[in-house]
Amino acid sequence: MKYAIVHDDFIQFGGAERVVVSLNDIFKNSDVFSSISSEDNLKLFENFYLSSAQKYSLFKKYSKQLFFIYPYIFESFNFNDYDIVISSSSRFAHGIITQPSTMHICYMHSPSRYIWDYEDYIKEKKLNILERILLPVFKSYLMMWDYAAAQRVDYFIANSSYTKDRIKKFYGKESVVISPPVNIDKYLEIKDTKGKYYLYVGRIVPWKRLDIVIDAFRENGKKLCIVGRGEKEYISLLKSKSSSNIKYIENATDEDLVNIYANSKALIFPSKEDFGIAPVESIASGKPVIAYKEGGVSDSIVDGKNGVLFPTQDKDSLNIAIERLESLNLKSADIKKTSHKFSAKNFKSNMEKFIDICQKK
Repeated sequence: MKYAIVHDDFIQFGGAERVVVSLNDIFKNSDVFSSISSEDNLKLFENFYLSSAQKYSLFKKYSKQLFFIYPYIFESFNFNDYDIVISSSSRFAHGIITQPSTMHICYMHSPSRYIWDYEDYIKEKKLNILERILLPVFKSYLMMWDYAAAQRVDYFIANSSYTKDRIKKFYGKESVVISPPVNIDKYLEIKDTKGKYYLYVGRIVPWKRLDIVIDAFRENGKKLCIVGRGEKEYISLLKSKSSSNIKYIENATDEDLVNIYANSKALIFPSKEDFGIAPVESIASGKPVIAYKEGGVSDSIVDGKNGVLFPTQDKDSLNIAIERLESLNLKSADIKKTSHKFSAKNFKSNMEKFIDICQKK
């Protein structure tokens, strides 16, 4: 069987890009296609094919503003020589065109937020003036294109139950849930230690709702460690509002992060996300999670078993959840067990089984 893997872009390297790397490891000798890539990511794959847009530095510089060109880019790729194409998409990659003889499976991270969650998106994201002008102009066109593109997909895989519901709502298509692979092994090795502080791990941007975490810990006086990078202006704003019990670490390595989790009491996860890797890393470390109940986190965090879920994104709801967690007697070993289903081994097995089922239909 000849496989191709298609991804939106490789401008950064996050959870979605790790999924593509895992898919390439599973389906050996796959050809990987994408629109554009940063220089750092060019050596990720042996057989890596980028669109003609990669030649133009101006396109890479303004890739966010030129979003309306991406449908053409992905429809221009030719997959006639492939038996199976797997697209990894949260924006445009699922819009490829394949022949009837070629099976197209889409691993959907999320139906595009700036199309289907337009009002929330423009409130949460820091858009420049060009994006604010162009998004309303192209919104209706992109909505029609996105829906039509989804109908060309033979089978959908959702990264969470939350994404599964969104695929059904916006595309009218069924999907199966296969959680993305998380490198839990290095965290499982952590020995049970008494935590010194509460922890936040992730990007420091407004939509992650770190503002409510800062407000909650200013009020409760407990130690909080914030690990991550993000928008400099926003980080400065948060620091100006932080009290002395709140510490920031902006340049933690992967090795540092293992120890940071090991010495924490619990992870604070205040945002609504499609999946959420940090909560899985935390429970693999034997540390519970205090999370906002909406989004993909409901697949990994079970209230009262490996963490606590809070109902509203405000400091009072978060502080009540912290108090509740402290009253529970959760065992580190029990928490670790709940992370096993998110391993890379399980991802590989589930993907192979799913494709085998699809081929037999």
